[in-house]
Amino acid sequence: MAGRAGLLAAALVVALVVAGAAAYYVASSRGGPAQATTALPVVRVGTLRGGVSSLDVILAEHLDSRHGIRVEPHYFTTTLDLANALAHGDIDVAIIPAEFVAKLRASGVNVTILAVDFYQNQAIVVQGDSGIRSPRDLVGRRVAVFKPTGTYAMFRAYMRILYGIDVERDLELVNAPPPQIVQAFARHEVDAAVIWEPFVSKLVAEYGGRILASYRDLWGNWTGHVGPNGVMIVYAARAAWARGHPGLVSKLLAARSDAARLWDEDESLAARILEGSYGLSGGAARLCWERLKMEQAAGLDRAMIENILAVWRLAWEGGYINVEPEAIAQGAFWQGG
Repeated sequence: MAGRAGLLAAALVVALVVAGAAAYYVASSRGGPAQATTALPVVRVGTLRGGVSSLDVILAEHLDSRHGIRVEPHYFTTTLDLANALAHGDIDVAIIPAEFVAKLRASGVNVTILAVDFYQNQAIVVQGDSGIRSPRDLVGRRVAVFKPTGTYAMFRAYMRILYGIDVERDLELVNAPPPQIVQAFARHEVDAAVIWEPFVSKLVAEYGGRILASYRDLWGNWTGHVGPNGVMIVYAARAAWARGHPGLVSKLLAARSDAARLWDEDESLAARILEGSYGLSGGAARLCWERLKMEQAAGLDRAMIENILAVWRLAWEGGYINVEPEAIAQGAFWQGG
């Protein structure tokens, strides 16, 4: 009996050693310290399914655990679903278009912008064999757009301000989500598409599209613009959560900054993500990486804030938000602590 008890005790010790080694391996494989990952505080981050962001790099390179947190990703099909999840507290942080933060704040939801992820990469893409040479040539043409987006609202504003075109009246609009826009373009059912990355690069590199005008170009031509390009995607959080967890905010933003630097400097890393997670060809992945550079700064500065306010004004002029930016700017930008 004593011998059997001794054997059971020895087996228990072996099991504990194996379990400990497994925990060490899991932690180490995440790039973090040799400790159980369950000890790390969790930050729930929401993003759009199919939307490129620094979150892709954070997860691929395990940058969250290196900064002492565990990012729990949540994926959404539409920006509205993502925004509602943030408003209801189902996630802590959203990677979301800057103009949608304005929309949330205009509706009474106290959301604050933590950092800029990247700038406008949308474009008007036309069929490569078309005779369209200027946005003015879009009049009377079939143009695919996704109406419930800031991208469409800004397209309306750009076309009206720069070219005097009322897109609802002067263009034949085809309203569809991005996957359907890609299909329609590939079948030559539309003359042009207004869309963002990685779909821009897919249309150009895989379906013979041609960039007629990038939003960067349009921003530069817009009277009253701020900076060489407008902010597109930001990290935003419920203000109450950010104030209650400033340490987690700092760690998340440090991980985001590292991810942006890696993306900007390592084309092969970006290609692995774009080809593996988004199904882009090698040529499309290369073009997307060239067009989409991420903001490496961990926080916000005055120039970024002014830029976002200008983006909000453009969205207001396009009818996407129903209040002027200055009315919702107080408390909209994270200053830390």
